[in-house]
Amino acid sequence: MARSADAIASGTIAVASLILVVIAAPTKCAGEPRPAAEASPVAPASSIAGHGVTLDSVSVKFPPSDRTFPGGAEADAINKNCLICHSAGMVLTQPALSRSDWQDEVNKMLDFYKAPIPSKDVPAIVDYLANLRSETAHLMSHQPDAEHGAVIVAQGTATGAPACALCHAFNGASDGSGAFPRLAGQSDYYLTKELGDYASGIRSNAIMSPIAKALSPDDVADVSAYYSRIEAPFPQLQAPDPALVRRGGELAKTGDEAKGIESCDRCHGPGGIGEPPAIPYLAGQYAHYISHTLRMWQEGYRKTSSADMAVTAHKFDEHENAAVAAYYQQARSDSA
Repeated sequence: MARSADAIASGTIAVASLILVVIAAPTKCAGEPRPAAEASPVAPASSIAGHGVTLDSVSVKFPPSDRTFPGGAEADAINKNCLICHSAGMVLTQPALSRSDWQDEVNKMLDFYKAPIPSKDVPAIVDYLANLRSETAHLMSHQPDAEHGAVIVAQGTATGAPACALCHAFNGASDGSGAFPRLAGQSDYYLTKELGDYASGIRSNAIMSPIAKALSPDDVADVSAYYSRIEAPFPQLQAPDPALVRRGGELAKTGDEAKGIESCDRCHGPGGIGEPPAIPYLAGQYAHYISHTLRMWQEGYRKTSSADMAVTAHKFDEHENAAVAAYYQQARSDSA
């Protein structure tokens, strides 16, 4: 990440400098409370002087934060472990460092900030960071085409993939039954990753697996870009049992200490709004789909997030599955 710091010289000369830190402490992690914005009655001054010292404010434009690390499978480890706290756009613009220097930075994340990175993923993350220049060039030369993605969504592909709209609707809101999930507004990284998991068999589904295999990497990127940019309405659905929603809200917000269940919002954001690009939103997602997906983890048909979601899902019983699903489905009912 990057932070700015004003270096103050003694006497009448004030020197302002901008220090770029290669990777500093994460500025935001999933589950951390967001501080409420405080209105300032007076606009801050551009400079402040006193006791022979002058501080000048500086403006810093940070790289886009919705970017993911390019590179396909080679980027899986860094996307899975680092995007929750770090911006890919910032990391990709860092100066070149040696492999040993990047190893030191990753060790700092592990030892000082206690980043929960599995040891098996560390070498792949360091390898990726040591080759940032080539990865940046790849990013600049491969841009998804959302317009082409819209064509695939509406018509399918010549290689046999059917139109996505048949199940998920052209606007990504699906049919409201919950048999098919909402895709509208999910991050392109998340959608791309799930399609890759379907194609590889990490996530098993009789309908989606053959469709994902029929899509080229460019097709996947284009479809994901299209759906990620859509803002579809949240339909009014039948109100669930209030008691079920209350229980689901407890699990979502605070978890269940007796069962060792941490709050769902810790990773999926307050109210389930998501922590893009790596973690999907749950707020407004269909209850049937959420509860079904929890069962897929419990029964071993979904092997993604084995250290997080699979462990959590196995702590839920059927009633808790239904409760969490009911809570998140109605989380955006007011915005429908």
